[in-house]
Amino acid sequence: MKIVVYCSSVDNLPESWQQAAQLTGNWIGTHGYSLVYGGVHSGLMRIVAQSTKDAGGKVVGIVPARRMEMASYLNDVKVPTSDLNDRKGVMQMLGDAYVVLPGGYGTLDEFTTSFSYLNFTRQRRPIIVVNLDGIFSPILAQLSLMADKGLMSPDNLAIITEVRSLEELSQALQNLLK
Repeated sequence: MKIVVYCSSVDNLPESWQQAAQLTGNWIGTHGYSLVYGGVHSGLMRIVAQSTKDAGGKVVGIVPARRMEMASYLNDVKVPTSDLNDRKGVMQMLGDAYVVLPGGYGTLDEFTTSFSYLNFTRQRRPIIVVNLDGIFSPILAQLSLMADKGLMSPDNLAIITEVRSLEELSQALQNLLK
């Protein structure tokens, strides 16, 4: 199984966010799965890659040309892409499941693009949104409002599992095995 993880490349983020990245990477590696991520050696990206590698998993970095000098040495496979849009497309195509850890505008873009892509193509692949400290509450509320107003089917939201703690994240990851 290939697990796509979207997350921040910013260092020194809250400890609970770092723990979520570590837990996710450890789970991927322990199960012998592959991490597919942005391929950069910083922030939560570095933590999830290191944790995956330490637990025996494979690390696949999808790296835009503009960030190639930041590519992680932890990547078992490095897939170069022309830009961020190309990177998103490659990640979407490779993923069997998606985990959205805390991140900024890039992570938000990756999440919403994957959500749209999966629903548009009717692919029922799961997306786990790690909503620690309410970081994704506004976008999740917006998606619910859009469903409530008839702009999309409420069934579209069924692929999203929101988690608000490390314990819930652990359970959501285990549910991927079902």
